[in-house]
Amino acid sequence: MSVFVSVLTQNILPIMLVASFGYWLRRRFEVHLSTLTSVVFNVLSPCLVFSSLVTSQLPGDELLHLAAFTAGTILTMGGLALLLSRLLRLGRAETAAVVLIAMFTNGGNYGLTLLQLRYGGEGLARGVVYFVTSTLFFYTLGVLIASLGQLSWRAALARVARVPAAYAAVLAVVVYGLRLPVPAPLLAGITVAGQGAIPIMLLILGMQIADLRRGETTRFVWPAVGLRLLVGPLVGLGFAALLGLTGVGRSAMILQASMSPAVFCLILAAEFGLPTSAVARIVVYSTLLSSLTLAAIITLLGL
Repeated sequence: MSVFVSVLTQNILPIMLVASFGYWLRRRFEVHLSTLTSVVFNVLSPCLVFSSLVTSQLPGDELLHLAAFTAGTILTMGGLALLLSRLLRLGRAETAAVVLIAMFTNGGNYGLTLLQLRYGGEGLARGVVYFVTSTLFFYTLGVLIASLGQLSWRAALARVARVPAAYAAVLAVVVYGLRLPVPAPLLAGITVAGQGAIPIMLLILGMQIADLRRGETTRFVWPAVGLRLLVGPLVGLGFAALLGLTGVGRSAMILQASMSPAVFCLILAAEFGLPTSAVARIVVYSTLLSSLTLAAIITLLGL
């Protein structure tokens, strides 16, 4: 119990505190949420991905294992979400929403902050690999899935091609893989911008909670919450064992796979005409409940 309480107070409470600032800002000053999300989506998040990856000192073999873990868990959760949607007889847009929610966790603002607080630089470095890999999937496959909720395959692929952040993420992988030199002033500027991504994303999370309105809960909300918070950790545990992950890498990956849904799922939902209200409820309910599920996972698995 002492470990559970320690995780809640030392690791998760600071995250919720920053999110509460966003809640207060939204209620008190009516800050424009769309402006902040646009800044993070198109500038700060790509800068964080780029600077974190090109300066990474992780061994190449470990990087591949961590990236394989991320890809495996994302695709598996997508398959399970598709199955759940079929069982619930959901429509096209609703299915796209559930699949997005299941596949993409809040591995940026929430996950990276938790890993840094709990494991320091080692945890953050490994968590960034998950974040980078999932970002590549999000800006490509995620946008494609969201587009397919309303558009044809051809139109959906065209929308993916117009997402600038996808090119930034691919560029980061190329620079890292080929070890291309980046001018120091340029890298320093990108790094500074990237450091602003996490706190602002936490503020956005709080603002999303402030926007939640009372109303009828859509029937797939709680099944989607359960899939993300209860099945996600089991899938992560299985892939960690399959790939032989150990130490901080194992802990960081399992926690990233256990996070609540990414806030950006709501951005995609609004952009592509998916059921935004239901997605907002899933994101908010999962985020609030995840403080308990993450503390329980850390305690039970000794992470």
